[in-house]
Amino acid sequence: MFNYRKFQIGWVILITFTIVMVLLTLSYIKQWGTNPIDKGGYIFMMLLFGTLLLMFYGMTVIITDSQILIRLGIGLITRKINLSEIISVDTKKYPAYFGYGIRITPGGILYNVNGRHAVEIRLKNKKNVIWIGTNDWENLKTVIEGAIRKR
Repeated sequence: MFNYRKFQIGWVILITFTIVMVLLTLSYIKQWGTNPIDKGGYIFMMLLFGTLLLMFYGMTVIITDSQILIRLGIGLITRKINLSEIISVDTKKYPAYFGYGIRITPGGILYNVNGRHAVEIRLKNKKNVIWIGTNDWENLKTVIEGAIRKR
C-alpha cells in the first residue's frame, strides 16, 4: 500500500536539454559554422542528450509501509531506503550550485531535479546521509516520520 507518491518535473533540465537538442538539429540541417556537424556526430549527440533527458526529466518519491523509493526519470536510476535503517529525518536548504541530478555534497548524496530544499535522511550506517530534493519538503518529512513510527 502506498502512503505517499509525489512526482516532480525538472523544468530546468527539461527546458535546457530541449533547447540544446533543437539547436543541434538546426545546426545539422542548416550546416552552421566553418566545420558543421556530420550525420554521425548529430546522431551521437541526439542519442546522448535524449538519454540524459529521459534519465533526469523528473523524480518520483514513493513511500510504502517498509521503504522509500526514489526514482529518477524513466526509472533507470532508483534508490531504495528501508525505513528500518533510518535514524533521523530533517529538512535542509542547500545552495543553488549543488545543481540537479545525483550529487555528492559535503552533507551527503543529493537526489534532486528542482528547488533548493531537501529532506535529509540519516541512516544507521553513519557514513550514509541521503538528501531528497523536493518542493514538498515539509509534507515529505512528516510522512517519513509517520511511516517510521508505524513500524
